[in-house]
Amino acid sequence: MKLNLIALSIMLSGSLSAAELYNPSQNYPAGEQVSFNGNIYETQWWANAGQSPAGITENSWDSPWVWVSEESDDVTPPVGDIVTTHFEYFERELTLNGDMLGISGLTISAVERYQDRLYVTHDVTPGVVLILDAQTGSMLGQIEGIQQGSDISIYRRINELHIDNNLLYVASLSSNRVDIFDLDNNHQHVMSLGTGHHSGTNSLLHAQAVTTTRDYVVVSDASDKIKVYRQQDATPENNLRAPQFATLQFEGKYTHRKVQMHVLDHYLLVQSENKNYYIYDLNKVESAAAAGVPLQAEQRLDVKLQKIDKDGELLIVNRNGRLEWHKVSDVIANQFQFTNPIRTITQLNGAPIGNLNDLHFSHDELITATVGQIHFDALRTSAVTFTPNASVETTKLKFDELAPFSIGEILSLDEPHHILTNPSLRSVKINSPVKTVLLDKDTVQVTSYAAVELTDINLELKLEGVDHWVVLANLDRIPAYAQFTLPLSSFGPGQFNTSDGAGELDLASVFSSTMEYANLFDYRFSSNTDVFAKKLAALKPIWSVRFAPNKEGGWREMNALYAREWLIILTNLAYMVSEEEFKHVWFNFEHIFGYNMHGPAGAVQQPGGYFTPEDYQYYYDSLMARPNVNGGVTQIGGGLGGTSITGVDTWMFYTHYYGSWGIIAHEFGHGFDGRGPGYSHDTSFANGGNGWQPLITQLANYHIRKGDLPYMDDNINGFYKPEHAPYHHVDVDVRKRKHRDSNHMYPLENYFMSQSDMPQGWLQNGLEMSTSAVENLNFLERIYVANYPMGEQKPYLCRFTFEDGEQYFGFVAEQGDSARCEAGSSISYRRPDGSKVPLQSELNTFEWLSIYNPEMSGEPVMHSNGQPLCQVDTKGFYGTGFVNDRGQCTQLPNVYWSNGNRWTFSSNWTPVKYSGGWSSPTLGRALPDVESEHDHANCGLDH
Repeated sequence: MKLNLIALSIMLSGSLSAAELYNPSQNYPAGEQVSFNGNIYETQWWANAGQSPAGITENSWDSPWVWVSEESDDVTPPVGDIVTTHFEYFERELTLNGDMLGISGLTISAVERYQDRLYVTHDVTPGVVLILDAQTGSMLGQIEGIQQGSDISIYRRINELHIDNNLLYVASLSSNRVDIFDLDNNHQHVMSLGTGHHSGTNSLLHAQAVTTTRDYVVVSDASDKIKVYRQQDATPENNLRAPQFATLQFEGKYTHRKVQMHVLDHYLLVQSENKNYYIYDLNKVESAAAAGVPLQAEQRLDVKLQKIDKDGELLIVNRNGRLEWHKVSDVIANQFQFTNPIRTITQLNGAPIGNLNDLHFSHDELITATVGQIHFDALRTSAVTFTPNASVETTKLKFDELAPFSIGEILSLDEPHHILTNPSLRSVKINSPVKTVLLDKDTVQVTSYAAVELTDINLELKLEGVDHWVVLANLDRIPAYAQFTLPLSSFGPGQFNTSDGAGELDLASVFSSTMEYANLFDYRFSSNTDVFAKKLAALKPIWSVRFAPNKEGGWREMNALYAREWLIILTNLAYMVSEEEFKHVWFNFEHIFGYNMHGPAGAVQQPGGYFTPEDYQYYYDSLMARPNVNGGVTQIGGGLGGTSITGVDTWMFYTHYYGSWGIIAHEFGHGFDGRGPGYSHDTSFANGGNGWQPLITQLANYHIRKGDLPYMDDNINGFYKPEHAPYHHVDVDVRKRKHRDSNHMYPLENYFMSQSDMPQGWLQNGLEMSTSAVENLNFLERIYVANYPMGEQKPYLCRFTFEDGEQYFGFVAEQGDSARCEAGSSISYRRPDGSKVPLQSELNTFEWLSIYNPEMSGEPVMHSNGQPLCQVDTKGFYGTGFVNDRGQCTQLPNVYWSNGNRWTFSSNWTPVKYSGGWSSPTLGRALPDVESEHDHANCGLDH
C-alpha cells in the first residue's frame, strides 16, 4: 500500500499558524510557506523580493506562489509547547482490472457509487454497466440495456452515469437515449429520455452526459443544444417520448466529445474534457422556455479540465495531471475560476495521477478510473509533532567507518548505458547534488553527483506538507560520485533537529505507521564549513538532470564521461543564472544590449512578441523552475535541443572551460523553461546573435575571467585527457583548449566596468593606489591596472623619478610592508662615471598606471617627453620605454641591457594604450567580437 500526502492543519490548544508573515523585501526559495491575506501560500520556485502571492492567477505558471490552505488564527507557540501537525494522505486499498472482473478489454468511461454498490461502465458495443460491491470489488450483477417487448435494447457505447437520490441515469451515446433505473427496486427500469433514434421530435443525437436538479433533467448530446426535461415529465408513461421543455445553447456539433455536467447552487457547469467549460444560470430556464429561445451561457472559460466529481459542497477536479479539491462556494465567488484548492495531490500509490477516465469521492474514499483499472484509496490522517526550542543529538556519520559493502560508485566510466540513462537510477536536482532518498520504508540511500569531494555535509529531508526541513545526519565527507545505503534505523528513533535550529521534529509516528512514506520526502543538503558545498547549495534553479538514451541519427551514445561533464556544465550554468549579475542584465536587457528580447510571435509589438517587464519576470521565474534537463551527445557540427533533450557535440564538453558557451546556451534555449514544444530560431531563446545565446556567451566568459564558477579546472573530470580517448566520440582538438586574449573585452564586461568608479591615469603609490588597494579592486578593474610583462610573469607597471631627475619605468616589487619600482635585474642605469647601478625607485616613491579611460580609449599613454609608451617582452628581453622618431621602442640613453647594449628595440614591441568605455547601443544587435561558433549554423530543434 502506498499513499500521497495532501494537506495539513496545525493543532494546539488553540489555533496556530506555522507560516511566517509574507515580507515583500525578502527572497523566498522553493518550498517556503508564508501567511498572506488570511491564506497560506508556498513557493513552487524561487520568489524574488516584491513578488507577492497577490499575483497568483488561474494559470499556475504565472506566479512562483501556489495557494495551500486558509490560515488559522495566528498564535505564537509558547516556548517548549508541542505543536502537532495533522496531515492527510491517501492509502491504496484495492485495485480492480478486467481480468479480475472477467471482462476482456475493460474500457471504463464513468464510475458512480450508491450506498455499498459501485456502478462502472464498460464503454463498448454492446456495453454494460457493471454493479460491484464497493467494499470487496466483487461482481454483483450488470445492466445490459432496457427491455423492449421480448428483447433487450443493448447499449451501443455508454458515456456517462449520474445518480440522484435512488435513481441511476445512464447516458448511452449511440443508443441515443438516457435510461433511468430505480436503485432501491432491483434496478427496475423507470423510463428513458430520448426516442432511441438520433432524429425526430424529442430525440437525442448521441447522448453524452446527464445531470439533475429538483425541477429538471439536463442532457447533453452531440448537437449544439443541451436538452432540458422537467422532472414531472420523466415518468413511465413518457418512456421514449418525454417532451423537451427547454434548451441551452452549447458549442458546435461533436459526436465524440466527453462532457460532464454539475449543478453548483443555481448554476450549471458544463465541461468538455480537456477543452473548456460553460456556465448557465438555471434560474433563467423558465423565461427562455417561455420565449422559445435557447438559454445562452453566462460564461465560457477556456480552461482545460479533465474530469470533475461533486461531493456535497466540494468539487474534485482532475487537471494538469493532478487532483484538486475546491469548495463550491469558492468557485462561484471566484467567477467560476478554480484558483484556491483546499487540497491538491499529484500522485497516488507512488504513481503520477495523469488524466483520469473518471473519479468519485465520498465518505473519505477516492475512486479513480483509468481505461482498464479502478483504484480505491482511503483518506487517512496521521501526525508529526514539533517542539520549539528543543533539540536532540544529530547522528554523526563518518564515511571511512561505513561498511564497505554499503558503499558504491555512480558514473563509473564503464557504467552500463541502461543504468546511466534510467532517471530513477541516475538523476539529481542541480541545486542539491548530494541526494538523500528513501528507497523504501527501511532504507536510506545517499548519492553525491558532485565532481569533487564535499565535507561537513548535513543530509536534509522534508516531509511533504510539513513546514520544516530536518537534519537526518551530518556526514564528515563524501567523495565525488560516491553512493551508500544505510538502514533508516541508523539515523535514530525518529526525532530530528530542524535545519533552521527552530526545534525538534518527531517523525517516529510516521516511520512506525503503515504509511508508505518513502516517496513523500524531498531532499537537499547544506554545510556549515565547506565553502564549495555552500556554493552548490545556494543555486536557484531546480532542474532535474538526467541523461538521454538517444544514439540514432545525429545522436551518439551517452557514457559516464560525458554525463559527468554535463553535470559540470549545468552546475556552472545554474551558478551563472543564480548570481546577481545575471539578474541585473536580464531585467535591464534592452538598455544593455540595445534591443528587446522577443518570443514565439516574433519581433513585433504584440503578445508573445517583444518582451514586456512582465515577460522578463515570467521567463526569469520559469527558467529557474524548468522541470528537467535531459543531456545528450550529438555529432552534427553543433547540437540539437528542445524541451525533452539538450545535446551538443563533443568539443563543447572540453572547451566550455575556455569560453565556448554559445552552442550550449543555444541548445538549452530551445527548451529554455521546459514548456510546450520549445523555442525556435525565430525567438530570442535560440538565436545565434539575439538574446539568450549572446547573453550567456558573454556572461560565461565574464565568470571564467572572474574565476568564480563552481568548476573552473578541466582536470577535475579530465575529459580531454588521452587516457579517456576510448570514451570520446570525436578526437579532442587540443588547439581548442585556449582562453581568449587577455586584453579582449566583451560588451557586457565593458558595461560592468561602466559602473566602476576606478581612478584613471597615473596614481601616486600610497595615496591613490597601493598593493592592498589593487587587491580590493574587482577582477575587471584589475585588468585595467597596467602590467609590466616579463615572460610568464606580469607584475604591475610603475614609473618613478630617478636620481637624474628623469622618468623611468619598472614593476611593483613588494619588500615587506613596503614596495619599490624596479626596472628588473637585467636592466641597469649607467652613471656619467661609467658605473652601473640598479634602476629602481626609493621605497614607496612611485606611481601606478590605470589604463581605464573611456574618453581616451584606444589612444596611447604618453611619456613625459611627449612620445607614446611601448613595451618589449620577447626572447627573454623585457621592459617599458617610449617610441622614438625612428619607430623604435627605446629608453633614455643611460639605460642598458645586461649584454652591455642600450635598451633599444626596432621590432616586436607593443604600444601601451588607454582602454575601456561603454555606451548603450541604439541600433540592432550586432556583436562584432562574438566567435564564429556562436553563429551556430549546425543546429536542429528536437522536440
